[in-house]
Amino acid sequence: MKPIIVFLFVLFSAVGYTQITGDIISDGRKIETGIEYTMKGTQAGIMVFSISVNMDGKVSACTLIKEESTIISTPSMIKAKNRILTGLTFEKGYHFPEFHEGKVTIEFVL
Repeated sequence: MKPIIVFLFVLFSAVGYTQITGDIISDGRKIETGIEYTMKGTQAGIMVFSISVNMDGKVSACTLIKEESTIISTPSMIKAKNRILTGLTFEKGYHFPEFHEGKVTIEFVL
């Protein structure tokens, strides 16, 4: 039982740090309002989205990257996209690019 707990802890620790990647993270922009990066679905896998964040810290664009995603499901994609667009915000700043780019990975579990 203990090895399973350790494995899950390591897995979720590693996943938590790699959910958002790209220029947003490398430029040190902080997350103000986070979201849950795990969702229940009919298939297990991941969906990777390309996002753009404006100077006010709001996600202004969110598109699915099919090549990097392991599942393609329109209802799941819409739910994940809405979660990102409405729930995820970053720190404001006019020293950041007008449309700061990054990627968000959402994991789907059964």
